Amino acid sequence: MRFSFPLLLVTSALALSLPCSARAQAPAPAAPAKGQYQNFVVAIYIPVAVVNTFAEPGRLDSEWRRISSQLKVDKVYIEAHRDRVVADEALLETVKKFLPRPRGARRRRHHVHRRPGRRGVWLFFATPIRPTGSSPKRRWKRVARHFDEIILDDYFFVTTKNDSDIAAKGNRSWTQFRLDLMNEVGRDLVVGAAKAVNPRAKVTIKYPNWYGHFAGLGFDLEEGPKIFDGIYTGTETRDPDYTEQFLQQYESYQIIRYFEAIAPGRNGGGWVDTFSIRYVDRYAEQLWDTMFAKAREMTLFFWAECSSPSKPANARPGSRRPQVSTTTRCSKHVRPGTPPAEAAAPTWARAAGYALEQADAIVGKLGNPIGIPS
Repeated sequence: MRFSFPLLLVTSALALSLPCSARAQAPAPAAPAKGQYQNFVVAIYIPVAVVNTFAEPGRLDSEWRRISSQLKVDKVYIEAHRDRVVADEALLETVKKFLPRPRGARRRRHHVHRRPGRRGVWLFFATPIRPTGSSPKRRWKRVARHFDEIILDDYFFVTTKNDSDIAAKGNRSWTQFRLDLMNEVGRDLVVGAAKAVNPRAKVTIKYPNWYGHFAGLGFDLEEGPKIFDGIYTGTETRDPDYTEQFLQQYESYQIIRYFEAIAPGRNGGGWVDTFSIRYVDRYAEQLWDTMFAKAREMTLFFWAECSSPSKPANARPGSRRPQVSTTTRCSKHVRPGTPPAEAAAPTWARAAGYALEQADAIVGKLGNPIGIPS
């Protein structure tokens, strides 16, 4: 198929890859390194803008010391491309050699804006793909030269209704048109392009927690897991009261189990960020819910946040919600002067470390979650 119509191809987080030596295989629970967590693997995501700052002498080393003193890290995701920012290839190799079990990442994200004056409305602007699809293929081939394991973040969908889209859609519904389109893009321009350069490449797609809206955006949860080597789960729920998606906390648990059912044994893990968090316990609760669902891996987005001081407990003006959650009591353990000694200025990494240490002590004692079909 020749793509000549506008397409929102927000290929986010192209991530993960070993230094091109591991055999390609379906995602499976990675064995934590000795001395790390016993029941899951912990990864940190490094956006390309942060990767480029590592060209500054000593910066990578100092930030790694700060993070690793407060959190046990098994591996990292290294982003190679986002928007028009590209990581220097030599720098990619330097970062790969320095950090533990590096994985490559590329995120190509088109403009995502909020409409001025209308909170919570997202506008997506499509960019035409050349008829041959050469530009997307070239980017994926570049990443596959550096990495064996690649993850595509959840901004990988289409929403446009331009004249060219209408013509290409024909008699199909918008949902079916978008499902067909994104399956072909994933198969040919993403997976096919990566494996053409690196047959060992294993490409994983991360799905969001937009339950009920997948098909209409082109996420095919039936065919997609057959196209990609594995799937991954967005379990970030943020604050359920005042953010635009109103994601409830239990979704961090439920979505892991749902995706495990659509791709048994191939759901790589959960992904949580620090955005729209009013108090540190809320962040910790997302990690708990993800790990109690028996996720194989936890990805923390992102590096700069992990090395930044965690927020004190506070509430939005006018909120009736309590200032401090009583569930994890994480906020009491990330104050200056609390262990470890290096946590004089506790970071989000320390908040994650404390929550994951608690979860690790329990997860191994849990059976397999079960549910009632409904």
